[in-house]
Amino acid sequence: MGGGERHSGMLAQVLAASGHEVDLVAHDDVGKEILADHLGLDLKNVNLRVVPDEGAERIAAVSAEYDLFVNATYMSRLAPRAAHNLYLCFFPTPPDHDLGALRQLVVRLLGGWVRRPVGGLDHGVGWFPGEGGRRRSYTWTSGNAWLAVPPGPASTLRLDLGRPGAPEPAELAVYDGDGAELARVTVQPDRFERLRIELPERAEGSRLRLASGTFVPGPDDPRRLGVAVSRLRLSGQATGPRELLAERLPWLLRDPRALDWLEPYERVLANSEYTRGWIRRYWDVDADLLFPPIRVHELRPPTTPGSKRRQIITVGRFIARGQGHSKKQLEMVEAFGAMVRAGRMGDWKLHVVGGVEDAQLPYFEQVRAAADGLPVELHANAPRPLVEQLLASSSVFWSATGYGEDERKAPWTFEHFGMTTVEAMSAGCVPVVIDKAGQREIVRDGVDGFHWSTLAELEARTRQVADDEPLRERLAGAAIARAADFSDGAFAARWAEIAARLGLA
Repeated sequence: MGGGERHSGMLAQVLAASGHEVDLVAHDDVGKEILADHLGLDLKNVNLRVVPDEGAERIAAVSAEYDLFVNATYMSRLAPRAAHNLYLCFFPTPPDHDLGALRQLVVRLLGGWVRRPVGGLDHGVGWFPGEGGRRRSYTWTSGNAWLAVPPGPASTLRLDLGRPGAPEPAELAVYDGDGAELARVTVQPDRFERLRIELPERAEGSRLRLASGTFVPGPDDPRRLGVAVSRLRLSGQATGPRELLAERLPWLLRDPRALDWLEPYERVLANSEYTRGWIRRYWDVDADLLFPPIRVHELRPPTTPGSKRRQIITVGRFIARGQGHSKKQLEMVEAFGAMVRAGRMGDWKLHVVGGVEDAQLPYFEQVRAAADGLPVELHANAPRPLVEQLLASSSVFWSATGYGEDERKAPWTFEHFGMTTVEAMSAGCVPVVIDKAGQREIVRDGVDGFHWSTLAELEARTRQVADDEPLRERLAGAAIARAADFSDGAFAARWAEIAARLGLA
């Protein structure tokens, strides 16, 4: 329930307000009222339709029921079948972005020869990224994982099961989509053993659920792992060298240059000019610009004199560098610490706010250790009212997403737009943000905030704002006005222009 979900949810709200019958399609019933409340949306005229996670083919078939289908799933390569199709793109991240340079080269050299779907099987939710060594690769379940099976005659599903590194065995149960148990086995930690499951004839695709106990590998790896699945195969599939390579090295199946799935989409909608530029470069498509809607009406600056305190705030999920879209909290805390120890920040404080998933607890502890002894407060998984309170009482907002990264090699590591920056501006915070990517589009340097490229510039711009109260008040007023350009109303107006141009009004 983050920014991307609000972006697509607001589009559903606007379409429903125009008199259209609208469904939000999801794999789980998250609760429409909960979703609306958390994201600040009016979904009373929108239906929540739950479709089982049975792979892309199932969703493609569902899309054929609609006059307009909007795909708002990050990194999706779904080819829809509606009368009109739009792709709401948050960033065109290549499917091989997490592979090293050598593997990317191998994919380009051998991928075209190897590439073939492994029996049409498709991993649903509940799986971790693949891992393993030269002799065997495997994929861990989370203890509750789904596997989509394509239509076909009666066949046998073959899979090897193990628990390398686990302290004890675990019982695994395999169920069909109706909840009937198909198999139950004990999976050992010291070896992989073969399991065969007989599947009946299937006129339509079906899905299997793999349920087991879990364990946590250790403090440096806080994932909850179920069982490791290796050498997955459906009977009737050939076993030549291509298939064996695909089975043992599944990353060879990724094809960053295959863009035929884009053909059904009439238009791609980009969430920023930065994203739009990379869509053009990666996909050779000229996208329409649809900035995300920001809840500026809920984030007003305080009217009581003195409510703005001498504090800096940064907001974003805690993610370590190299493990996702890192907001660089560690670098910001270290930079603030250097400023404090040099006696340059007086009585200013830094508030670091963000969600923390179990897998990122080691990184959070690293940030906490860096903050020890400093006027820094960390707020993990803070409720929305506290976030709004901190934004309303803070004077300066920091953003460092992308610091130390190479935009040419990894453009997805930067802020694609910067929704939290707009929220902070709406609350009267002066943004001091990295001079990269989407932040440039939001903050006008010297008009409603400042840009920085080096930590020395971050310190200089922050001290300039901190030491000059009239400047701070002027920039804060301009930031509030600028934030209104990204309001819910502005979003609805932009969508109306796009819909009219595409004949979808």
